[in-house]
Amino acid sequence: MLEFRRVLAFSSRVHSYLLMLYIFFAVLFLMTFFIDSPADLISLLSLCMALLSWTLVFEGVWIVLACLYQFFYSHVFAFAPLILTVVRTAVMLVLATLCDVLETLVTRGLTL
Repeated sequence: MLEFRRVLAFSSRVHSYLLMLYIFFAVLFLMTFFIDSPADLISLLSLCMALLSWTLVFEGVWIVLACLYQFFYSHVFAFAPLILTVVRTAVMLVLATLCDVLETLVTRGLTL
């Protein structure tokens, strides 16, 4: 079971790296609000963020299911990967919401 815990720890680390990559693209996307950027760059950044967000979600589901499998198999529950996965997914959702709200505000404006 130790080998499976190592796989779980490695998956959690990959999830962290994916979040860092998502943050990088989110910062680039937010910089397009201040710098004149072509529409192709903005659409490419949006596509990259969408692909990374789905990858983060699927990797998070894998980690949660792996934690549950480990619990049922060895009766030891791995809290740290589960909690960190939830936090990383929440950070990604907050960043995605912030980028989407700012893009909507810039492109369509504020209507009351």
